[in-house]
Amino acid sequence: MLDYKLLEAMASVARLGSFDHAAKELGLTQSAVSQRVKLLEQRLGQPLLVRAHPIRPTQAGLALMRHQQQVVMMESTLAASLTEEQDDSHTPVRLAVNADSLATWLTPALAQLYQKHGVLAQLTVEDEELTLERLRGGEVAGCIASHARAVQGCRSHRLGALRYRLMATPAFAETHFTEGVTEEALIACPTLTYGRDDELLNRFFARHHPQVAGRPPHHQLPSSQGFVDAVLLHMGYALLPELQVEEALSRGKLRLLSDAHIDVPLYWHSWRLQSPVMETVGQVLSAVGKQRLIQ
Repeated sequence: MLDYKLLEAMASVARLGSFDHAAKELGLTQSAVSQRVKLLEQRLGQPLLVRAHPIRPTQAGLALMRHQQQVVMMESTLAASLTEEQDDSHTPVRLAVNADSLATWLTPALAQLYQKHGVLAQLTVEDEELTLERLRGGEVAGCIASHARAVQGCRSHRLGALRYRLMATPAFAETHFTEGVTEEALIACPTLTYGRDDELLNRFFARHHPQVAGRPPHHQLPSSQGFVDAVLLHMGYALLPELQVEEALSRGKLRLLSDAHIDVPLYWHSWRLQSPVMETVGQVLSAVGKQRLIQ
């Protein structure tokens, strides 16, 4: 029989990467958290954490983290069903999502989950190529990713796709693309990337401008809104989600540089063993995705 106070301490250390951060979250001393983790490891007869910087879970620790999160959600659901005033019941749900979803279609879905079902979203924001690692690591109960293939013990469901188009301000286009969107112009003038792992522009070039070799000079801005703001301030051209800049396009603040586009598919990933709360999260995300995303 697992002691869930011990399990909560271990999961917090693994998720936050340190005993100190876990102690602050749990309202305990660092020594108390360390003792709980050691006691759990002794009872199970194996290490659950790799004491590195940052601390990370072992395979057994990952399995226990997933179990602990599922138990927390199931207990919250049960508490709500036994309480007459269910509107006062809140269920925290940890999710990993991509920044562009959060900036475009996801927030209305999260608002609906809170207002109708009392779900408190606790988000980790990553590139859509990396969110699956958070789920695989047991840090979150579900994620939005660009990969269809589910990790072991999980399932995936297609939500739709975000469409990206190459854009700049009219002033930037008139300065840097006087001869049109040529390979020479694309490689010579500045663009924007979200981070070191951002390969979307390279994929766009490979599909629509295969003669472009190398990467153009670029600003690195790990913020969806910062991306748009930088383009509006003539700092470069970029691939932007249509959903995010509909108004700026209609008002002439931005200009499409070509008719070409690239669609990034988005999938909802969650554990196969579902709690009622996670079933609801998946249903709401699917419904809103069907309304807002490319199908």
